[in-house]
Amino acid sequence: MSRSTRLATAALAVVAVGALLVGLSLAGAAATSAGTADGGAAALSGIGGPVADGAVAQAGTESDPTDRQVRGSPVLELFATQRTVPAGAESTVRIDIVNTGEMEIGNQLNSRVTTARGLTLEIDDGDVPIDVEDGEIPVGDVSTAASPVPVELDVTVPDDVPDGRYEVEATARYRYTFEIIPEFNDHKDRRGIDDFDLTIVVDDGARFAVLETDTDAQVGGSGDVTVTMANVGDETARDAVVSGTTTSPGVRLGAGEGGGQSFVGDWAPGENRTVTFDSSVGEAFGGGAYALSSTVDYRDPNGIDETAAPARAGVVPIREQSFSLEDVSGTLEVGYSGTVSGTITNEGPLDVEDAVLIADSGSNRVSLGESRYALPTIPAGESTNFTFDADVSGSADPGPRQFRFTTEYESGDATLAAEETRRVEVAPRQPEFDLAVDNATIPAGETRRINATITNRRPETLSSINAGLYADSPLTAVNDEAFVDELEPGESARIWFEVSAAGSASVEEHPIELDFRYEDERGNDRISDVTQVPVTVTAAADDGGTPVGLIAVGVLLVVAAVGGAVWYRRR
Repeated sequence: MSRSTRLATAALAVVAVGALLVGLSLAGAAATSAGTADGGAAALSGIGGPVADGAVAQAGTESDPTDRQVRGSPVLELFATQRTVPAGAESTVRIDIVNTGEMEIGNQLNSRVTTARGLTLEIDDGDVPIDVEDGEIPVGDVSTAASPVPVELDVTVPDDVPDGRYEVEATARYRYTFEIIPEFNDHKDRRGIDDFDLTIVVDDGARFAVLETDTDAQVGGSGDVTVTMANVGDETARDAVVSGTTTSPGVRLGAGEGGGQSFVGDWAPGENRTVTFDSSVGEAFGGGAYALSSTVDYRDPNGIDETAAPARAGVVPIREQSFSLEDVSGTLEVGYSGTVSGTITNEGPLDVEDAVLIADSGSNRVSLGESRYALPTIPAGESTNFTFDADVSGSADPGPRQFRFTTEYESGDATLAAEETRRVEVAPRQPEFDLAVDNATIPAGETRRINATITNRRPETLSSINAGLYADSPLTAVNDEAFVDELEPGESARIWFEVSAAGSASVEEHPIELDFRYEDERGNDRISDVTQVPVTVTAAADDGGTPVGLIAVGVLLVVAAVGGAVWYRRR
């Protein structure tokens, strides 16, 4: 192959490689553009829920919520508490709007995101032969705490409308805050539209309406639910039985799951009956109201079994009982007995009888003499004081202890408990007595009285105080005991002992030891730590005899005289 041919071939190869690279680049760009376009389309389509009005996108909001972020929405239910109307008359149908709410982020229902604001209702009756109130019906704000919210609808039924059930559509429109992020001063509002099928029953026979509901059941406990109903029809219901049911989580009616029954007998038109059901409301109940559905089974005048349309109403249990602790403190000290005391307040909503306060120190070195304290009757909003006796081991370390206080009380047939914790300080060990000794000085070979003053440093009265003195050679305890009948806190008493020093005792300080055995206010026999006191031994005192120095001089003179006489004779 010639050189020119090789050059041409190389040039063609370079052109081919360049074309291949350009093609690959264009393909990648096209894929990237397609992905971007798809992502933009997904964002515009509102995938994941409706777009919030005026919302500003925050990176990480969906997958990594902040600690204070809350997100939720209203959950509405519509119940007709009196839905049966007669033909040929103008009547009122009452409906209840219940908002149970739903949280997506946050453990407790938060009214900021679960309240349906500015709610209106609109009824569409175009497909039925009855006339229900026209136009938008303003309801206002519907929160979980305020529900059920009653709404009355005017219903007109012509004479020729046959008995039966007629469906109309109720549309609720409202606004709500979907999400709040306080950290970014951000909130997102949305519009809500909910459609409900509302059944209106036309019946000139026996029919029933709920007039009133009440309960003494408390959240976390049990009690009775009373329902007052009226026969608003035009015939007598014979052998009537009222059944109550609910589907609300955490609520039980009657002995079994869901419902209870009550026999009321013959029920004439215009008469009211009040029935009572056993109920219990679990601690998991979300608050607000739960829906109670009441159904009446009866025999008509012909003996035919009939079931009236259910009448529904909301029931609001009493909120959960709560207590608070204040001024919890102790007189605890290492090695001593003390007390833990404070004040408990019944925050309501009910008066509490026969409650018990239980204390637990959480430490095996702090023991409570009696850990259960029977509380008196405490009206709602009132307080009472409590005190527990406690013993602290001598091997305990000073410092704070975490005490747990549990209040047990009864709600219906249930026993409930509310817990709180408080810190109580354990002080370092301190001597029981201050000891002041007067002029503890003894000449060698003599006996002296040692006077002392003791002062009670404990915050309680101490009694039967026996003081003991112990001495080692060259000191001897001649009178080694003293007794004090009783000392109040801060009170002092004088005591004395007799101690002798041996004649050979060295002139210096020698120790003596004292301890005290006593009883505290609870009758416990205790012994204090040993206290050392220095005693000064001085030189023996002059007793008035021949001075030792003169005797020595006399001996020297005699020796000198004898020596002189011997010398003279030898001379």
